[in-house]
Amino acid sequence: MSRTTPLRFHAVSLALLIGSASSVHAADPTANAYAANNDTIAAAPTAVPPFKHPGLLMTQNRLTNIRAAAQSSAGSAMKTGYNRLLQDNRGSHTYAHQALATVEVVRAAGGPQEGRWKNDGFAAYLNALRWAVSGDTRNRDKAIQILDAWSAKFAGFTLAPGTDAPQAWLEAAWGLPVWVSAAEILRHHDGGAAGWPQASQDRFNGYLNKLYGYANQASARTNNWGVSGALAMMAAGVYQDDANRYNAGLNRMKQLIPLIVYSSGEVQELAARDCHHPQYSLAGIAQAAEMATIQGDTSVWLLKVGNEAQPRFSRGLEYMAKSILYGEGVRDCRSNGLYPGYSEIAVNGYMNRGTPIANFQNATKRGRPDANAAEFIGWSAATHGRDDF
Repeated sequence: MSRTTPLRFHAVSLALLIGSASSVHAADPTANAYAANNDTIAAAPTAVPPFKHPGLLMTQNRLTNIRAAAQSSAGSAMKTGYNRLLQDNRGSHTYAHQALATVEVVRAAGGPQEGRWKNDGFAAYLNALRWAVSGDTRNRDKAIQILDAWSAKFAGFTLAPGTDAPQAWLEAAWGLPVWVSAAEILRHHDGGAAGWPQASQDRFNGYLNKLYGYANQASARTNNWGVSGALAMMAAGVYQDDANRYNAGLNRMKQLIPLIVYSSGEVQELAARDCHHPQYSLAGIAQAAEMATIQGDTSVWLLKVGNEAQPRFSRGLEYMAKSILYGEGVRDCRSNGLYPGYSEIAVNGYMNRGTPIANFQNATKRGRPDANAAEFIGWSAATHGRDDF
């Protein structure tokens, strides 16, 4: 008898998924009222082709700035962050990757096959980024080898005993933006200087479609799963120049924000769970906001509910920071720090919009430079660190 149960995916429309999620409400009445008015969100600005590339968390200008910081003799938050990134051995051109035909997903744990898949995805991203910064073609070649190997071999996820199908949705939602961020750099940095063959790009597109088939289902959840799923949809949409996928993810993200961040600023799951699950949501929202901004839309950063003076997401950042710095709010998180991968992105995003988040800035400075995150792309100091706060 096989140890794993094959996961059979059945496509479900995003509209049905969101409809099924609408019965799960946050504890905040203003959030519920806002979510009920879906027409308001649907009417928000949406992206249409052509998309800007590189256009996920990296732009060509940002890659140029990282290179300048890394090569400068002067110290900076970005240089310190990039030096931290270089300490991760997954970014080495000698990293040993191993593609698998199937990846077993283990509920509430990380099995060895999951670990292999995640580590190889981060290795592809780190090698692609290091190539763009240093010009070392050995990093470029390693990133391409990893993407090509998985694109050629991966068939899908399987479930360990006792694991239900939605766990695979979440794993795919976490992993997709990592894999596609590596591909975005290889495909678009310096006008396609990597020379990644078109046939390989086509195979990767098929791999991405497989991941998307799992990941978009996570967007139906009204918690950090939903945020992760919406981010994955946006990332796939940008890379594939697919406005339907991108806009579905963007609109779902904006539906979720007032359900995840209450009017008080309290972040969903902080009271009921722990200090890091709420930050999964904050990380996903921040990365989605940056992605949308690169595509010319600042609505994720600036989303307000009713007559609120401050954007709702900024309230969540400040609430989380006060919990970490001072133990205030529904949970004392002073023994915890900020989850990696979003703090510098959020500070940069709100400084550029003129929105004060002083407590979150203090928490960011205390925790820099951030390193890797097990679920989302980390190293935000390396990519978005700034020295003027």
